[in-house]
Amino acid sequence: MDFKVRLKELRKSKKLYQEDVASKLGIARTTYASYEQGSREPDHEMLVKIADFFNVSIDYLLRGEEHYKELASELNKRSDTRYAAIDGHDFEDDEKDEILVNALKQIDGLEKIIKEHLEKKDKKNNK
Repeated sequence: MDFKVRLKELRKSKKLYQEDVASKLGIARTTYASYEQGSREPDHEMLVKIADFFNVSIDYLLRGEEHYKELASELNKRSDTRYAAIDGHDFEDDEKDEILVNALKQIDGLEKIIKEHLEKKDKKNNK
């Protein structure tokens, strides 16, 4: 799955029309439609706006869930990746993959949280 497909799925999951998203992003519907069609790619600034609007990371927009799964699989192959049993429960391999995928997504989300924190701090310091 590529960017244009993920973008369309995100919009549909929120039950929005292209016009709705375009308006929120401050662009023409035709520009937004061209992103979903793959005939045009957003610049970095617009990628940030799209990621913020849909509350996902830029990494997710560009590489999707598959990226996290591949990364989790690679991490699970390492001998230094350990899972502590909780209440004596050992994890199956597929559970380990799922745990890592979710953790990697959350780590990506931290970028957005840190950025927002720094922006608030800058505004506060500039007053």
